Amino acid sequence: MVLRLSLPLVYTFLFLSVCTPRCGAWAVAATTQSPHGRLDIRCENCHTAQGWTPIRAVPEFEHSKTGFPLRGLHSKVPCQDCHTDLVFANVGKQCQDCHADIHRRKNGAQCELCHRDTGWQVSIHSVNEHQDRFPLIGAHAAVDCYSCHKAGTVGPFNRQGLSTECVSCHLDDFRKTKSPNHQAQGFSTDCLQCHSIMDNWITAVMPPIQRKK
Repeated sequence: MVLRLSLPLVYTFLFLSVCTPRCGAWAVAATTQSPHGRLDIRCENCHTAQGWTPIRAVPEFEHSKTGFPLRGLHSKVPCQDCHTDLVFANVGKQCQDCHADIHRRKNGAQCELCHRDTGWQVSIHSVNEHQDRFPLIGAHAAVDCYSCHKAGTVGPFNRQGLSTECVSCHLDDFRKTKSPNHQAQGFSTDCLQCHSIMDNWITAVMPPIQRKK
């Protein structure tokens, strides 16, 4: 009696012969070597009997055991976006291994000082190193980082390259103010002469004489 095996049945048998659990009387010893290096999980945790690709939408793999737990936005990234090499151990664990540094190394390599794995948006509470030559007090504490650190410029987050003079950011405010007209009356561009409290522009002390520098 001759058995006629269909191709799908043959593929299924070959798949099970490589990927079945090690325990059980029906298990068959693996005859091929995994292209992923030393990976002690079953093939079917990621693959299906229909083919090697595409892999399962939700692979059964404990990524926390690798030393790089998938938290925040990393948990939603497809495996192949980070693992471009089939040997999964051949992948970096530093931010710059996957992400381009828009700051061009001006702020060092410790992205976590400002950023979190929940997104690139910076929380003011995360800017631990800003309390130096320009402390964020008053209204400045509520300003978005990119309002001062313009994206697209060379080293936009290199704080040592930014001026701390009010007019470097607020020159347009100075020119547009009409009540009183700062330019017409020759007010100084040193805003702190009148606006000593940084909570808002309304609170101001008017010195007797204001002359533009």
